Amino acid sequence: MWGDTPLLTKETLQAVLEHHEKEKAAVTILTAQADDPTGYGRIVRNAESQVSKIVEQKDATKEEQLIQEINTGTYCFDNVLLFEALKKVSNDNAQGEYYLPDVIQIAQQEQQKVVAYETEQFEETIGVNDRIALSQAEKLMKKRINEQHMRNGVSIIDPENTYIGVDVQIGTDVTIEPGSVLKGKTIIENDAVIGPNSEITDCHIGESTVMRHSVATSSYIGKRVQVGPFAHIRPEAAIGNDVKVGNFVEIKKSKIDNGSKVPHLSYIGDAEIGSGGVNIGCGGAITVNYDGKNKFKTTIEDDAFIGCNANLIAPVVLVKVH
Repeated sequence: MWGDTPLLTKETLQAVLEHHEKEKAAVTILTAQADDPTGYGRIVRNAESQVSKIVEQKDATKEEQLIQEINTGTYCFDNVLLFEALKKVSNDNAQGEYYLPDVIQIAQQEQQKVVAYETEQFEETIGVNDRIALSQAEKLMKKRINEQHMRNGVSIIDPENTYIGVDVQIGTDVTIEPGSVLKGKTIIENDAVIGPNSEITDCHIGESTVMRHSVATSSYIGKRVQVGPFAHIRPEAAIGNDVKVGNFVEIKKSKIDNGSKVPHLSYIGDAEIGSGGVNIGCGGAITVNYDGKNKFKTTIEDDAFIGCNANLIAPVVLVKVH
């Protein structure tokens, strides 16, 4: 395989191998039909439609350049034949290079069986030689990934503007709104709603959680959590079930237990917030955790209420007064 063809699937490679074994061939070439074959090596066939050689673009005649069946750069070889044939490959060509496809003609001359397996999926075979081709390959990969998730029961409202990494896992009945970017080892459980315009990297998102216009990185977010709009969940946050992280809230390396709320305009860093309805007031509640050298922890115990414009200078523990 050429190293610049990232879109080939295991199904296509398996089909090439099976065809090679079925035909008892010495060489099997994966080919495809290209609407514009410019730049590709052409598959030249004889009168019996058997492969006779592969000719590179710069070495092709005008007639050969009209051929649309192209060499994809993927082969299955009898390895003994391959290593012997490589000794006979020369650089007598327009490029002055040693072409692996010359092995095909050498095999033909030695009466070895050479066959082709033509894939109908030309897009799998495109090569990436510059940033333009890379962008095209990324677009095709995005389409492949998004369609697979939709077949599995994920609603992607605008697939053209949704970006999902290859390692992302998404449950059923999840809705992904436009402008969302899901990366890394992210896991999204059933019935969640992501977006619009949210970026999630290496996070676990629980069932029925809603995240809008927000960013989350390397964190755990539980079930039925409301995130955003415009929240920033930074690495090592652990957010329990039924929590609210509202607009313009930043959470960093903190634990927020079940049922608690940070509704507006707050920074929670290096903190542990209890359960049972802790409420962090709006208007600039901040855990002041850094003295210029060391970082300290803030603990807010179960059911506590923090009012507006509160700066909690760590280390500090707040408890509910009964």
